[in-house]
Amino acid sequence: MVGAYVLYDLILPNMQQDIKLRYANEEYSDSLLSVVSKACESAGNKSREFLNMAMKEAVIQEYIKRNPIPATKPYPRKKPTIFILNKENVKRILKAAYNSGWYLENLLGLFCGLRKGEISGLKFGDFDAENRTIYIQRQITSNPVIPKGESKIETYEVIEKLPKTDNSYRRLRIPEAVAKEIERRRTLVDANKLQYGEQYFDRDYILCQENGLPRSTAAMNSALSK
Repeated sequence: MVGAYVLYDLILPNMQQDIKLRYANEEYSDSLLSVVSKACESAGNKSREFLNMAMKEAVIQEYIKRNPIPATKPYPRKKPTIFILNKENVKRILKAAYNSGWYLENLLGLFCGLRKGEISGLKFGDFDAENRTIYIQRQITSNPVIPKGESKIETYEVIEKLPKTDNSYRRLRIPEAVAKEIERRRTLVDANKLQYGEQYFDRDYILCQENGLPRSTAAMNSALSK
């Protein structure tokens, strides 16, 4: 998503479309990044990363002899501010989330350390009630959809992907409170299956919409913000 935004909304609109690749030197790249960096706080950094990746590939493919991007002006990435929640704040979040429909998601994030995509990708088949464990083996992400022949993102689709890294595959012991909440969610999902009948999309997701389809990352972000 970030790469598509950087390419189609930042770099391409500000390029001289007819420039030859061999003339895209340090000076040209610096002038391009100078314009692009004004779009937002992280635009310069992300655009420079993207151009560096592209030029590295151009060298490998022997279109150019050297990558000019390392010699351009750097745009340091701003370090995010990290807030550590104390016990009282954790209690406040869980209390607020209890009747919101996102209580289990908050439990999994707070007490199991799961990423949002990993939380959305959990299935009942990953849950071992007897040993009280969950197995992390997939994630749900938003994928940009670009129509054939077009250069703009039309929409985003929710897709299932492998975990972020090989180390992301893991089996975790979960607290009793989380295990109980998963069983409560199973009861709710079973009720939705009966209600929707043949219109229910049974993909075994623990965290899903009423019709069985996975929830979007935007929906989780909105709930967390509230």
